[in-house]
Amino acid sequence: MLKLVIQTQYLENYGDSDSPYMKFKGGSTYVMPNCSDLDQNQIATIVTQFKPMALMTFESSNGGCDEYITDVSLVPHSDKVCEDWDSPIDFSHHTDTNIFSFIKVTDNRNAGWMRSGILEKTETWHGASGGSKENYKAEFLMEDGDIISEGELQAWFDTQLAVS
Repeated sequence: MLKLVIQTQYLENYGDSDSPYMKFKGGSTYVMPNCSDLDQNQIATIVTQFKPMALMTFESSNGGCDEYITDVSLVPHSDKVCEDWDSPIDFSHHTDTNIFSFIKVTDNRNAGWMRSGILEKTETWHGASGGSKENYKAEFLMEDGDIISEGELQAWFDTQLAVS
């Protein structure tokens, strides 16, 4: 089985839209599983449809940032596609509606950057024109097994402090 991997580069504007001063600020790794049966033309079509639904553009961000594709490849499912400290973004493409669905799971267990008590953060959304996120939702797996929304985080931590 093969997966489609799209690597991107993200740039942030430290100037303004008239006189941009862009700096490289990382990027993302997007993965679409189960692509063994796709030919090169189908992959090219997916990538072309993916760009406006997933990537922030200079115009859509009012000159604040830009993101572009640096690499597209088909690799075996077992291949490592990003560093251990990074989290790939899995996506699917619903061809009948041309909707792209995204899911990103960030593991916070080993030297994570999120507050202690959070084991994982799971983000889901649909891509929209200009790289904006529709139907965005974030949920957190906590160390006690609770799964809570972003709005419930403070109450969870307050409860933990009251118990200890």
